[in-house]
Amino acid sequence: MKKRVIAAVAAILLLISGCQATPEKGVVNSKNDGAFQAALEDKASPTVAPNTDQPPAVEAQTTAAPTVYEATFDGQQGGSGVTFHVKVAEPTVPGPMPVLRVRPLELTGELVRQVTRVFYGDSPVNELTGQMSRAEVEQALLDEKQEYADWQYRIEQDPTIDADDRDYVRASFEDRIARLEDAYAAAPETVEQKPLDWQFHPQSYYPDYYGGEDLGHQYMKGLGQYNGQDYELSAVKRLGTDYSVQRLGVWPYVPPAMEDALYAEQAETEPPAVDMDAARTEALELVNAMGVGEFAVVPDIAIEAANDNMSFDQNTVVLTPVYNGVPLTFHFGGFNIASKGGDEYASTYGYEYMTFSFDETGVTGFGWENMHQVVQTENDNVALLPFADVLAAAEDQMRVMDLERSGLITQGVALRIDVTDVALGMSRIRMKDSATDYYITPTYTFYGAATYCDENGEPIRFPVYDEQGSETGETETFQQVTELVVINAVDGTAIDVWKGY
Repeated sequence: MKKRVIAAVAAILLLISGCQATPEKGVVNSKNDGAFQAALEDKASPTVAPNTDQPPAVEAQTTAAPTVYEATFDGQQGGSGVTFHVKVAEPTVPGPMPVLRVRPLELTGELVRQVTRVFYGDSPVNELTGQMSRAEVEQALLDEKQEYADWQYRIEQDPTIDADDRDYVRASFEDRIARLEDAYAAAPETVEQKPLDWQFHPQSYYPDYYGGEDLGHQYMKGLGQYNGQDYELSAVKRLGTDYSVQRLGVWPYVPPAMEDALYAEQAETEPPAVDMDAARTEALELVNAMGVGEFAVVPDIAIEAANDNMSFDQNTVVLTPVYNGVPLTFHFGGFNIASKGGDEYASTYGYEYMTFSFDETGVTGFGWENMHQVVQTENDNVALLPFADVLAAAEDQMRVMDLERSGLITQGVALRIDVTDVALGMSRIRMKDSATDYYITPTYTFYGAATYCDENGEPIRFPVYDEQGSETGETETFQQVTELVVINAVDGTAIDVWKGY
């Protein structure tokens, strides 16, 4: 597989989506509280649906062609600047669009057992505490000492390494070695297996061989059989006002001593060919068997837009929950966020999604992140803004994106962004001054492809590198699909998916 080494290109996705200047009209910052709240209280508001001239359903063999909007405008300047080319078709409103109130659904032992039963069935699941036998501790100690010796040799060959950094790494190695030496003296000859009690435990419940920081998370770890192989169960939760996180996963068990070798092997091999249509069907069937509500497959463009941040394998099916028949739009922001104070809307909980990994034999892994529950319907059929107003708000936001301060745009280099796709779905936004609750609201998400161009507007061709990092003599243009802006379809405000509002 060819390696593409292009300086600064990978930053496009982050910078376009995350770096936004404060416009004079305050698109993001004002949040337009009054308009959104007024729309929620208007229980009689009809949903505004485009294409109202369609024939009755009994006669509708075809649908009216969607309205297509086209525009070209300049973004915030830097170097030769950024030009947006917009050509998008107005999405069809599928039916009544609600606004719902949600909050984290606590991951309990009962829920973990219910979900993982589709993998383990009624077969026994044992605890996986990480306890090592004396022989395993001895091997880990030898490995740690060897790695320390290797590191010491390397730094002797590189005297430019900062002395403080050298002291920090040295202290870390010595601390881990001391912990392993203490553990060796107390380690059992063999580790007794115990049935999983399906309860969450604090970090102190599990042996600590390397001095991990305790952040107050609760854990459940198990080991059982799926398709005749050992599969690890891992669940973690922390629910707090400063930040919350919950995730559940099931994947093939790899003994710690074999992890490095396995990862090295996987890095050198191509993923197997998988029938992804069949994989999507199987993933939806498994979710249905779990009994945790309706989910839908995330469209390819949303995965492509997220992949520089999420790095999903090509054989992964990603799902999001469905609310009143409308899927939650998959956004790549909102992960590992903690409120630092001073922002009344700052998110403290990530977005919900599921993943299923596949190979030629079937499912090889499962993950569920940041599960939610609906606690109230704020409006079961909220009025949506006319799409022309949504498009104007999106253009306003794109015009003020700050691409210059990041160094992305340099002298003689321009950026062309072709906006070609827009999706109507549901997105989660934080409720003002609430530590736990969020709204699920209709939103329009605009996607585009960013291309580096020269001062004449022609795409720049970058060198192609081989597996050894050497230039092949070939060149190619680079185009990055990205999520540009998310607009609240109720009040027209832009949603910062990194902060969750």
